[in-house]
Amino acid sequence: MRRTLWMGGLALCAAALVPLAFIGGEKPLPAADHLDPPQRTNPNSDETPDIAADIADLYVTHDDEVIVMTVTFGGPSAPELPAFYDEELLFTISVSNREPRTTTDIPIRFQFGQETGVEDGPWGVRVTNVPGVDGDVVGSVERIIEQNGVRVFAGLVDDPFFFDSQGLSDTRATGDLSFREDRDFFGAQNITAFAIEIPRDRIENGGNLLDIWTFSDRLGGQLDDE
Repeated sequence: MRRTLWMGGLALCAAALVPLAFIGGEKPLPAADHLDPPQRTNPNSDETPDIAADIADLYVTHDDEVIVMTVTFGGPSAPELPAFYDEELLFTISVSNREPRTTTDIPIRFQFGQETGVEDGPWGVRVTNVPGVDGDVVGSVERIIEQNGVRVFAGLVDDPFFFDSQGLSDTRATGDLSFREDRDFFGAQNITAFAIEIPRDRIENGGNLLDIWTFSDRLGGQLDDE
């Protein structure tokens, strides 16, 4: 299994058009995660689920200088499986930095591609519409790409989400809270991810709250929202 230095922090998820405000204040939000929508991504509902389009989690962390936005998708999966790249998918991280807070002010788009003319050629990632960057950020997966003060990573990682699924089952069966912090269903699982680290002043708008959400699109329409 593989790790990056950027994984970690609080898992923050929100459904499309009900985005997450993460700097200041808290509010309840509906959320989507693995296997949503089930009719397209859940193998119990579809014999050929669209695994590559299935968003798992959105993570947002920050310090005084930068904001890191990480999206995981296509999992969790066993360590022996490869990453789920699909050149017909377009992922968007939507940032709203002003009212009404439900419309996208900064769409940062990620798309994967494979070297043409080479059988099983290497994969790369293209990131478009990145504030403060000249042109697109383009490079190979499984490494950090740096351009104009921005860092991008895409690749296979150890799933950073923590959850005790056995504890949930035991709690439901007995009515007593049975969660344990040393038992993690996702601890032995991989997941595909992409992340971008960007200076805060490129996406902030004064003292306004930032709302951030993500979604995947395949040719023909939107599939999944976070």
